[in-house]
Order: sequence, then structure tokens, then C-alpha cells
Amino acid sequence: MAACQVNTAYVAIPVFALLFGDVTPIFPVILLQVCVLTTIVIAIMESAPDDSSPDSPRPRGAVPRALWAALTTPLVLACWIGIAANAAKIPAPHWILDSLSMAGSAASPVALFALGLHLGGAGLRLHGATSDEYWLIAFKCLAFPLLAFTIAHWGFHLTGPWLAYTVIRAAMPSPQNLFIFAQTYDTEADLAASAVVKSTIAALILLPLWAILIPRV
Repeated sequence: MAACQVNTAYVAIPVFALLFGDVTPIFPVILLQVCVLTTIVIAIMESAPDDSSPDSPRPRGAVPRALWAALTTPLVLACWIGIAANAAKIPAPHWILDSLSMAGSAASPVALFALGLHLGGAGLRLHGATSDEYWLIAFKCLAFPLLAFTIAHWGFHLTGPWLAYTVIRAAMPSPQNLFIFAQTYDTEADLAASAVVKSTIAALILLPLWAILIPRV
């Protein structure tokens, strides 16, 4: 998640609104990340062996249970319900939409509040960070956008706005959900918190560079 998923709601939507005046190109990425990639990540974490006995055999039915847990996670479930309701053209009362909008608006601040509390106790891993952490951030903020540019431009022959959309989306930082899942499954929470914050800082510094260079291609 840290290397290839992007922060869509908290960073990408405001950036796209500022640069392009249109946030529509973000929504396919949101659907891909929530409905597909997040489901895969949760299923893997749910089916992982217990750290206390890594050599113990996996219980029968572990994979189906893991997949069910992934699909019924509120984030994933809400996304699928929204897609189904939209496809079926089911009208929703305004009071439901207003309530869901208020709850959705609180998601990012709550996640960032939890991230801040964790960093307040654990620190930002400036001196204790490993080289793997910086390689991960470098890949996310530099190599991943360049890889997206290479595939989009020379593989799919994209030019103009869609090439810019693709590269800018890839240049977004690691998502805050990375920290939430790491804390939920008690695995590398310090690394996840540090990666989210550092990749956000690096992405915001590099964003003007991508915005200037891509339109010239």
C-alpha cells in the first residue's frame, strides 16, 4: 500500500480541483483502491498466520473467511453498496445523503488525529529510520510517477490532460489507510505512520515539478 496506493480523498481531490478544476479523474482510482486493492490487502492480512506460532498450519476455511472479512469491511462494503445503488438508479433521500456526507467528511480528520497521536508517542523516525523506509518513500514519490509516465506515454500513447492526470495521481503520497490497517493488524505501525507523513511532505515538494514538466511532453 505504501508503494503503489495513493492518498485520494485528503490530497488528490484538492490538488486536482486546484490544478485542473475537475476531480472526476480521481474516482476510478478510488474505486480501484477500495474495491480491489484494499480487499486484497485485508484478505491477506486476515489470512496471515499468527506471529506467535508462524509454523502452525493455517485453519481450514481461513481463505474464505479472510475474503468475507475483507468484503464486509465498512469501507469496502460502503463502496460496493454505492456502486450498486448508482447502477440500479435507486434514489436516496436527502437526509440520508446529508448524514453519510457528514460521516464521510469526518473520516480523514479522525484518521489524521489517530496518526498524530501515534506520532506524538512514537516520534517520526528521523534518526532511527532504516534505509528500506527511505527507499520505499523514494519509490513512491519518484519512481512510481516516472513508471506511470513511461507506461502511459509510451505504452498507451497518452498525451495532454490524461497524461498529466495519470502522473499527478501516481505522484500523490501514501494513503492514511496504510496506518489504519497497520495499527488494526498490529504490524509495522511506526513504519506506516512515518511513510504516510514523509511521503506527503515529499509529494507536496515535488508536485510543482510534475505540474511544470508533464504539460511540456
